[in-house]
Amino acid sequence: MASEGEELGRIIGDSVTHLQFRCRNDRDVFVGDLVVAEDEATGTRFLFRVTNVRHGAEAMGPDWMARTAGAMIAMDDHGQEHRLHEADQRLYKVGLGVPLGYVKEGAFRKAKSLAPHFGVVRRAASDDYKFLAEFMGDIEVGYLRSGETHVAFPVGIDGAKSFPYHVGIFATTGMGKSNLMKVLAGSALERGRYGVLLVDPHGEYYDGGAAGRKGLRDHPAAPGRLSVYSTRDLKGPHHRLTFSAHEIETTDILNLFEMSSAQKDFIDAARGHYGPAWIVELGEKTEAQVMAEVPGRFHEGTVAVVKRKLRRLVRNGMVHKDAKVTVTKPILADLRAGKVVLVDSSGLTEAEELLVSTVLARFILEENKKLFGDAAFDAMPPVLITLEEAQRVLGGGEGRQSVFAQIAREGRKFKTGLCAITQQPKLLDREVVSQFNTLFIMGLADKRDRDILQDSAKQDVSALENEIQMLMPGEVLITSPYAPFAVPGLVHLYERHLETRPKRDEPAPAARPPPADFY
Repeated sequence: MASEGEELGRIIGDSVTHLQFRCRNDRDVFVGDLVVAEDEATGTRFLFRVTNVRHGAEAMGPDWMARTAGAMIAMDDHGQEHRLHEADQRLYKVGLGVPLGYVKEGAFRKAKSLAPHFGVVRRAASDDYKFLAEFMGDIEVGYLRSGETHVAFPVGIDGAKSFPYHVGIFATTGMGKSNLMKVLAGSALERGRYGVLLVDPHGEYYDGGAAGRKGLRDHPAAPGRLSVYSTRDLKGPHHRLTFSAHEIETTDILNLFEMSSAQKDFIDAARGHYGPAWIVELGEKTEAQVMAEVPGRFHEGTVAVVKRKLRRLVRNGMVHKDAKVTVTKPILADLRAGKVVLVDSSGLTEAEELLVSTVLARFILEENKKLFGDAAFDAMPPVLITLEEAQRVLGGGEGRQSVFAQIAREGRKFKTGLCAITQQPKLLDREVVSQFNTLFIMGLADKRDRDILQDSAKQDVSALENEIQMLMPGEVLITSPYAPFAVPGLVHLYERHLETRPKRDEPAPAARPPPADFY
């Protein structure tokens, strides 16, 4: 591991907006490295991020390296040895970077001046980024990352500022989205100041989902602060996940199924005629009875198709006929008590799982709206609603009208935030994504995915294209309007992080660096 503060080279240019420095031959420099150049005369520390590394040579003519390589190839073909005179001195690497800003007298400012000629460039040390502490907030997710190593400095987000204003977690498969979500939820458990609704369609957040993995139930702060609901039997305290059919609105159904114009007209007419019990009535009556009772002239085939689609949602007993059998109110009470509510929906079909998310999200938003302007609203903690595979309901077209898109646009006013998790941000509606204040950007191979995040991030990350492509599992860029620049982080590995976490209401033990085989 590279040591903090070690000298890397000296500045050779370039301008206020770009850095070039010649690297020492005995030092490795990586894309993403955080480096510092000091002006000893003024006591100013200039902070930079390395965005590229290229070859350099002390030679005559711009094509010297190409000609020399050609000569070596010819000598290789004839079995001749070749030796470059004073290679250690003549060949070198050049680090290219962009300024993050400068620190003077403990205060951070955007860079508007140059670091000194031939100034020493060194690796960042923990002390160089102390000013960041006030921006990192109370939801810790990892350590500050510099290239391929980390700096012993915790990084995270401010839950009060970030949760109501929406959070995005974006990464391809295997980059660590689920691990990040467990760490984030674990931090919320410790704080007890935020309501987090975590809908889990894959069954990985409760107990880890696989041998050697741990889940939220294993967190020391879970007792009393983790509330679990599930349709399947779990090994531990949990509640049965049930909804009343009376709570399901036509807008919820339209989020789940493709409907023709005739089918949409029919369900609106059925809801208007039967009232909140419309799904129960449609399920118990024949097509002929429904056609005779519901106003309007609807084809028997239209009625049959709608009944068949609704039947798919109520076949496993999760949706109950009784208006009093429901978990929506207890879940809301848990969230308002600052708990993490885990809804394990892994035993459900995709349509059933989306129904759970849709009904809960709509109910939370509507109930929070009712409290707006009341004294109880001011005391209420913000709620973050997670949405796995967010592209399903935040895409273009019909997705623009979903309750989740509505929350993205207006939820912040009502302390209702959305956490969108997806492998394919390019499929999200750009206007909706622009509403997300905090982004966790992990490894993304597709340029279209990176482009939409560059357009939406609250900091300019266009110069970080190379770094985003090269991110390894667990590595992340955190962009937020509450931080002075996109913060590079190394997310805690949840299982190891648990070893350092306090029980509820106990002070946290001293932070310790991750082991060398962190991931």
